[in-house]
Amino acid sequence: MPYAAEPIPADDISSILNTNWNTQGGSIPEPTFFVINSTTNPQIRVNLREGDYVIIAVDTPAEEETPIGTWVYGNRRTRVLLEVATQASRQRLYDLKQEIRRVIHSQMHSMTNYQRVQYVSFNELTEMQTNIWVGHVLIELVNNAVLLET
Repeated sequence: MPYAAEPIPADDISSILNTNWNTQGGSIPEPTFFVINSTTNPQIRVNLREGDYVIIAVDTPAEEETPIGTWVYGNRRTRVLLEVATQASRQRLYDLKQEIRRVIHSQMHSMTNYQRVQYVSFNELTEMQTNIWVGHVLIELVNNAVLLET
């Protein structure tokens, strides 16, 4: 049997967001997407004056595997964390979050490497920064009842 490369979850999420982002007639411009440790973005340099950004990274725990019954099959869940930041306004942060949520829900079953993509949560970071709004969006990639043996 030929070797199948392990999918990179952050790259898959970045691809979905890049492909399906809707600017809502220009009111929600597409942010710059960065994938942590990607070969295409070896160094991340963010300038919020140039626009909004989303940093995509695998969260902790990166992958959870729960065996079913006799441990032949199991459920796998992979978490991806998106750090969303803007200098425009707090409303823009929530608009960006809503667009991410819309894309994830509309593309829930579109991935070939995972059975389902789920929007899990949003957490606004309330740090002592002036005119910078940051939030974390948690996405989960799910494969249920998959063969655990390799």
